[in-house]
Amino acid sequence: MLFLALLFGLAAGQDATTSGQWLITLNTTIFWPTSTDYFYGPTTGPDASVVSCNAAWIEWSRRSTELRSLGPTATIESTGSYATSTGACRTSVTQEAWSNSHNGPLTTLCDGIPRALGPLETATEYYPDSNGLCSEGYKIYTETETLYRNPPDPTPACTLQTSECIPIWSTYSSLESSYDNSVTTSAPGDTRSPIPPYDCPSTARSYPEKNPCSACHILPGTATLFYWPVTTADGDLCLQNGTTVPPSGPSTAIVNGETFISPTVYLSFTSIYAWSNRRGHPGSQCGVSHTNEILSLNPSTLSSVRHHRNAKYPTVGTAYPFNFAEFMPHDLGNNGTQSLIPWPQYRGGQQCPLYDPSCTIIRDDYMPWVLLPEEVRQIDPGWSVCDESWYIPPVTMVPLDREVITVTATPTPDAEAEAVFRVAAAAAVPKEGSPTATPVPTELGW
Repeated sequence: MLFLALLFGLAAGQDATTSGQWLITLNTTIFWPTSTDYFYGPTTGPDASVVSCNAAWIEWSRRSTELRSLGPTATIESTGSYATSTGACRTSVTQEAWSNSHNGPLTTLCDGIPRALGPLETATEYYPDSNGLCSEGYKIYTETETLYRNPPDPTPACTLQTSECIPIWSTYSSLESSYDNSVTTSAPGDTRSPIPPYDCPSTARSYPEKNPCSACHILPGTATLFYWPVTTADGDLCLQNGTTVPPSGPSTAIVNGETFISPTVYLSFTSIYAWSNRRGHPGSQCGVSHTNEILSLNPSTLSSVRHHRNAKYPTVGTAYPFNFAEFMPHDLGNNGTQSLIPWPQYRGGQQCPLYDPSCTIIRDDYMPWVLLPEEVRQIDPGWSVCDESWYIPPVTMVPLDREVITVTATPTPDAEAEAVFRVAAAAAVPKEGSPTATPVPTELGW
């Protein structure tokens, strides 16, 4: 059996012998299975070649594992290098956010919170750091490669297909169950104990779902809220006790060719669909996907949500009635006009992190979370019991203060990206019944 020593890369002059299901070499005995003990199916007939092929792979794979268990034979050291850099080698320019410093003018009103005046600035970040000019170079490293004995030769030349392996896995499961029921302890090398056919592809395990709409959640895309501006006079920002001024603007507005009528507000979604609530296994879609949907709503029924975070396990915020007067622009002199959003509302919006105390400045970037209204269930008849809190959209507020408005929506964080918002060809008054849905390719749900 000296050929075995040469074949498996053993030490020169070291004999290797076989005894039953064992290989004895290097003063060590290792399990050395024989393929004929692992025929999981017929050895004659049309399926015999698949059964024999699987047995050959079981023999080869297990022998390879046993040879590796003898430990490494040698190590090889090699050197390599990788590029390094310090200083401002790259720059990234983005819109100012909560984590950036504000270089422009600030003002502090009666609520004691600093407010950034004027439009959002741009923020520049430097990579890998901002410590001086860019310096680039290379770093040398050494790595050690561990060598093991070569696997048995030859490697089986046959291949196995998933469909062919279904009965093989079924036979293995039956043999394994019988073996487990017949012994109290398993002895190494017991040929009655089947070896899993890991080289035989198996089909993915199925977890069927009877009705994904029985426990589901709604997933809206980019959302825009069209509202009629409310103005106040002689009020205190902190007390919010101003007198409402009757609107003098138009009672209708044309948005991308569609007529909006006051006092109704309009909540639009570039896309919206629903998914089952399954977390442990992949779920299924409830109903179909819808695009460019508009809900016509009574403004008194709409709620904003503070301190919310969308997630598979969401942090559900607290709902408050919308106060559209908060979005009234105020004259800030040379700094233009800007809405003076109260601090509790701003801190609870999507532009501030949930727990990080570093969000301390009010900027002109407030996007409220909006609670999905009950009318959203009219979009699809399957959504009657879907949860509306897993994913709620931060909305872009668009005042209907002009007779003709053209809107281009900017995708918002945590929302589906859409390049341009298009108003659906729907009535500009509250809908009756469910719309006809146009099926679109299924999105990846969660």
